[in-house]
Amino acid sequence: MNRTRTRTRARTKIWTAVALPLVTVSGLLATAPVASAATAGASACTINYFWQNKDSDTGRAIRAVVAPVRELPASCGDKIAEVNSDFKLQYHCYITNSSGNQWTHVRIDGTSVNGWVYSLNLDDGGSKKHC
Repeated sequence: MNRTRTRTRARTKIWTAVALPLVTVSGLLATAPVASAATAGASACTINYFWQNKDSDTGRAIRAVVAPVRELPASCGDKIAEVNSDFKLQYHCYITNSSGNQWTHVRIDGTSVNGWVYSLNLDDGGSKKHC
């Protein structure tokens, strides 16, 4: 009889360990605003943005921010890296994307990593030279 109780308890623990995360995940998926997020920035992520190295200024991320460096100048662009105020950034130029937001093209100083950073995440507002 003790063996039966042990097996039942073990099965209950296993079921709880497997079922609880599935319930939690399914609840999150049901409430996630997938459609609105995809349509809101869709136009910003379908346009190719070109940049040129027109600016010799440098800057840093705002102290309290960890700013993503993205492949495209929009929040839906793939994240290449993250920078904080410890990283010196070489500015190239800026654009205003189709959503009306200004993004600065940067290179992380001392590396070959470059991409777009939302200009309001930069301590001086980003590049002053338009791409």
